[in-house]
Amino acid sequence: MKFGARTIKTGLSVAIVLLIAEAFQFQQIVVPALAASLALLPSVYQTGLRLIEEMKGNLIGALLSVLFLLLTPNPTPIAIGFVIIIAISILLFLNLESTTRTVILTTILIMEGASQSDMPVWVFAGERYLLIMMGITVALIVNALLFPPRYERKLEAQITDTFQMVVRIARLFAETEGGRSSFESLPETKKLHSDSKQTYAYFEEEIKANRWLEKKTPIFRRAVLKSKMIETNRAALHVIEKLDHDFHTIEQLPPQLSEELYRHIRHLLRRHERLFSAYELENEHLIDREEDLIHENFDFAKLMIERMREEEEELILIVVPLVATMTDWVKAMNELERYLVTEMKKHGDNLKVEPRKKWFFEDR
Repeated sequence: MKFGARTIKTGLSVAIVLLIAEAFQFQQIVVPALAASLALLPSVYQTGLRLIEEMKGNLIGALLSVLFLLLTPNPTPIAIGFVIIIAISILLFLNLESTTRTVILTTILIMEGASQSDMPVWVFAGERYLLIMMGITVALIVNALLFPPRYERKLEAQITDTFQMVVRIARLFAETEGGRSSFESLPETKKLHSDSKQTYAYFEEEIKANRWLEKKTPIFRRAVLKSKMIETNRAALHVIEKLDHDFHTIEQLPPQLSEELYRHIRHLLRRHERLFSAYELENEHLIDREEDLIHENFDFAKLMIERMREEEEELILIVVPLVATMTDWVKAMNELERYLVTEMKKHGDNLKVEPRKKWFFEDR
């Protein structure tokens, strides 16, 4: 059994809310606890946005409930359903659909409970509204202060793992001629790459949430570098997907053309490896800046097309799109190289995040 940081924070948020509700002797202590459990999101930035959205959405639900209670002090189930329909329609119009669940809860609690309470309608509705906001606010504070999400290290690990899996697949195909079995780990690699993009989105949100603290730090440069590394992995993965998709047709290439294809893939792969090794070892001299892979890729395309005219022209329809994906890979590597070399010369000591000890519980 493994405890995640979000699991601990959710339980702690609910416990704190229940203690506060009991201390102030609120009757509906379940309401803020439920709101706290729904509001705890993967990043501090998202939780903060949710707080603002919940303030707006629940205010709409509370005001509509009070308005209909003034018109019909003893609402029927049909009337409550009608109010919920109007509330949801307004939320959708204002792009506040993420608050729908708590707004429905607020509306039902106010309309059902106000008729049985001795408090004025406005006071009763205000108390329920504050209970919801209290739960969400506690979740935000706990998320920000207790084990705050740190996505940069997780992102760096995912980028490195994706790179290693891409290299493994490409090497099996181009060096050992592993056949179709070379692509067995392709689905897992694509999933890991997709996870790295999602983690990068959380990392960006983390920067936004802490931008008032981070103005004088290199975190922005590291974010740009990691985005280019993700893009380079994506481009390499696209080439591998193309090879997998057209594998049976590529098998029909004459031996000389097959060897030329393998050689070219190995050359592109070496550039990819050198770039990532230069970053890992913080050594720009590992990068061979004399290589001109754009022209080499163009020469490879011309060679393949000229030779295939003598063999089987139908293969051109396979090779040309493949060369296009290789060109995309080369461009991504060139972008990464330019940025990496420039930053290494200016800020070489600040490009990598320091590794940390792995805790029993981690951010999820």
